[in-house]
Amino acid sequence: MYKQNTIILIAAILLLVVAPIAVSQVQTEPQPAEPSIIFFEEEGCPACAQMKELLDALVADHGEIVIARYDISDPGAIALLIDLAARHGVLAVSVPMIFIGDGVIIGAGRAEEFQLRTAVSTYIRHGGPSPLAFRPEIRFPWRDFIILGVFGTLLLALVFLQGG
Repeated sequence: MYKQNTIILIAAILLLVVAPIAVSQVQTEPQPAEPSIIFFEEEGCPACAQMKELLDALVADHGEIVIARYDISDPGAIALLIDLAARHGVLAVSVPMIFIGDGVIIGAGRAEEFQLRTAVSTYIRHGGPSPLAFRPEIRFPWRDFIILGVFGTLLLALVFLQGG
């Protein structure tokens, strides 16, 4: 029984030590280019259709500009919209909402059309960051995982030492 418990304890320790190292060595697939423009719309929204048509016309000859389009009913779209809106200091209360580089255009009308034309023109001439560059990078909580692993190992050692 003692030998079996020792083997289980050693296997558990090895698993807790080797698993994080193995996970960190996994190669990930190359990610697609981050979008230059993020466009939030709602199906059946005439203002969205108007801005979508204008945006498509403005970037038609510029294949390097990547547009990510989200209908607000898409899974995860509202969370992304709220996150980006908060990062730009605006409320996510209406669509269309267009994020270009570090700017945002909300709604449709003459003023918004002018803003969109200016923003796209500036982006074409000077480039800029992806709107997603303003989101915090989500990282695996290695520190928490290691603390949990050490705690689990100590718990297993305590159970083992108690004769359990």
